[in-house]
Amino acid sequence: MSAGNGHEPLSRSQLADPPDGQRLIASANGHQRVPRTVAALCEQFAAVCESAVDPLEIASALEFEGLGDQAAKRRYGYPDVFALAQDMYFRVQRNPAEPDAPPDPWQGNGRLRPLLHGVLYAVPGVCFPAAVGLLIGPGVEIALIVALLAAWSTGQGLAYLGYIRLGRTMDTDQARRVLRVALAAGLAVVAAALAVTGLVVHAPPSALLFGFGEGMYMLGAGTLMVLGGEAWLMVALAPGVLYSAAFLALGRPADLQHIAWGTMATTPLLALALAAIFTQRTGPATGTLFDRAEWLGTLPAVGFGLVAAGLLIFPVAAGPHGHGGINVGALLAGLPLSLSMGAAEVSLLWYRRRTQRLMQTTRDIRRFGLGARLILVAAVLQYMAAAAALTVAAVEIARKTGLVHWSPAYLPQLAAYGALGAAMFLALTLQALGSRIFPLAACAVALALEIVFRDHGVATQIVVCTELLVVVGGFALIVLGRAVRHAS
Repeated sequence: MSAGNGHEPLSRSQLADPPDGQRLIASANGHQRVPRTVAALCEQFAAVCESAVDPLEIASALEFEGLGDQAAKRRYGYPDVFALAQDMYFRVQRNPAEPDAPPDPWQGNGRLRPLLHGVLYAVPGVCFPAAVGLLIGPGVEIALIVALLAAWSTGQGLAYLGYIRLGRTMDTDQARRVLRVALAAGLAVVAAALAVTGLVVHAPPSALLFGFGEGMYMLGAGTLMVLGGEAWLMVALAPGVLYSAAFLALGRPADLQHIAWGTMATTPLLALALAAIFTQRTGPATGTLFDRAEWLGTLPAVGFGLVAAGLLIFPVAAGPHGHGGINVGALLAGLPLSLSMGAAEVSLLWYRRRTQRLMQTTRDIRRFGLGARLILVAAVLQYMAAAAALTVAAVEIARKTGLVHWSPAYLPQLAAYGALGAAMFLALTLQALGSRIFPLAACAVALALEIVFRDHGVATQIVVCTELLVVVGGFALIVLGRAVRHAS
């Protein structure tokens, strides 16, 4: 009998038992009984034969069980064990066992944590209207914008450093050390930016202090979120947010202004104190504190944070016609867009889980590309539906509480922010999967266009945000349809 004898592959059910029913098992005296026919041998080694990628695997299993060249020749009539294994390979159909599903790398990121992040992003916004009457003087608006830009951009760099060190080393102590340094550096950047702003625009000390408190909260919050301290951050938020809400509900009485200042100052101080506690080392120092590649890697993250904050803030600062003034539509869209970042995290996790599952079940590269693109479209639509629901809720609450008088004229601004939110979600997805430069460049160009053509008001924002969504979305459909982007 030879390997090329033309036998059709047999399923397990078709393999005949040997006449005497003997198998390769250990007997009571320690000797082994070997099946007398090749069919019986195939039955005994069915698991190996079905999953083998070549005859060599079967030959190795036979030799491991003591079936060498001599046994193959004398008992089965083959010149050597490899010839026997080759015939067994062609006799048995391939039916490899499915590997165990790999553990979900995002198991610790359930729905609650991303949604909580959305609340933590947006709830501090209650302090701004409460502080409006307390921030009076020239340059106040510029000081607050500078503080927000500096804190948002440095916060992105801080989060990148913390997550990249955690992912690379799985060492929480190393991440704590890096985050403590990044926190101090971020505070120094915010303080320097506000000091220069104060000298240039002569902003009052109250505005500079409020802006620095804003930076303290954002950087402290970023540190706590990386280290899983969201619950403690809610504790830090409680005094400032609750009193600000009560202060607004009472009509901002003048005799309670100083108490409002004190309670609002409590939140950033608590956030910073908690961040300092969370970044304390619990063991001996290990690893390199300053990894050149890691710190250079923060530059795209910082740049993206800067341009993303600019895209969100510029319509508010420029006003509805590009020359200042209150942009009610932008203010209405800003809070729900901040809240929607929690929904963006949920959608991103959903997208990554689905694409990983697709990689495990799809063998055709083209089918994977099509499936990954369809999943991406579904994730974007899922995010946009959540953002739209949050916007409708925010508008309805503002209308019923008398904060704004609704007008259909606000719809174009809300639509522009909706397109911007979808583009930001796609940009964050690209960054999470290793494509960092293109979304940064696209957002920077979009911000530059909004600034240059600000005279056209909301029409410019609608065109720019729609184009940004199309450009980033088209790039994402191309890049994220490649399996290599999802390999890790």
